[in-house]
Amino acid sequence: MFEMTRACPIGTIGNDVTGRDELVRQDVALIFDVMRRKLGSFLRKEKAAGRLSKEADEEALATFCIATVQGAMLLGKVARTSRPAQRVASEAWAHVQSYRTGS
Repeated sequence: MFEMTRACPIGTIGNDVTGRDELVRQDVALIFDVMRRKLGSFLRKEKAAGRLSKEADEEALATFCIATVQGAMLLGKVARTSRPAQRVASEAWAHVQSYRTGS
């Protein structure tokens, strides 16, 4: 499958931000915002095409996906194995799939 035993560099930087690093925090927040907006845009297109249920909240789902990947990468790094990340990915995929329509 995949080997996820390293953390995301952006997540790592964001985790290390202190109160004195406001510009760095803003930059990291901007990167995550761009990721969320791009994924949200994709999900809106899928919804418009009828492949995503009308009940799906694209922004919330995009945030969920990013947070899930960030957490999975951290778990894999700490455990030094990709097993936790594989389990998280399977559960996250099942959640996302629950919003798919038959189209």
